[in-house]
Amino acid sequence: MALYDLYGATVIITGASGGFGSELTKQLIGRFDCSVIGIGRTREKLEALADSLGGNKRNFRYYVFDVSEKENWQSFAHTLSVKSVMPDILINNAGIMPPFRKFECEGSDAAKKVMETNYMSAVYSCEALLPLIKLSRRGAVVNVASSAAFSPVAGTAVYSASKGALKNFTQALSEELDGQVFVSLVCPGFSDTELFRETYLSEKDREVMKDIGTDKAEIAKQIIEGMLLKKKLICPGKDSKLMTAISSAVPAYANTLYSKIMKSSGLNIFGDLQ
Repeated sequence: MALYDLYGATVIITGASGGFGSELTKQLIGRFDCSVIGIGRTREKLEALADSLGGNKRNFRYYVFDVSEKENWQSFAHTLSVKSVMPDILINNAGIMPPFRKFECEGSDAAKKVMETNYMSAVYSCEALLPLIKLSRRGAVVNVASSAAFSPVAGTAVYSASKGALKNFTQALSEELDGQVFVSLVCPGFSDTELFRETYLSEKDREVMKDIGTDKAEIAKQIIEGMLLKKKLICPGKDSKLMTAISSAVPAYANTLYSKIMKSSGLNIFGDLQ
């Protein structure tokens, strides 16, 4: 099977200012001479990313807007068309995660906010940009969900629901666009990224996450390797592969097992689940 052609591609990445997004930006530019259009909410972080690229800064530009607003995507698509910018790849990476807490401590307002950022932003971006992406000979959409899409655990009801929705949307879209646009679903495991910005992590929490999780640069590398092989499902990270395998083999017991492990861990991050 021929490898997917990443060299010189024009790539749009949401959540580009940190975490997987910034690592994907650096690697796609550094290894494949891609032109990356980063999208984020914080201009200062995007400017810092641009400065960190050194001589490759010319391959990066950014737009500041909230991805959860449909009108922003419509305006962005119009801007690209006016400037005759034809994107090859859309990577929907932006996401938020509330602290690990029971749903009754979160409620519908939190669910709405998380769903709009983690799921609806991908719907809006695809609606606005697919007409442009389909013009590319190597058009692709890569949606970054989470291992929680396959393995929901206690304390992540809202987050897991949003990633489950993104998973199903992406897999159905992949079949609908088969032969027209390459569509890939990414379900990474734990990594110490900005996703946990709303959660207090003790030193013990961070040490455990290092043990069970995977460095964000390695996650980005595995995502790119999966894209090169045109994988429709990419599960970067050792914990993601393990949890996905367990959930597939014993779905009736997997969630109970994960909950018991979390509650008995003694970690601060899972404190509200006791």
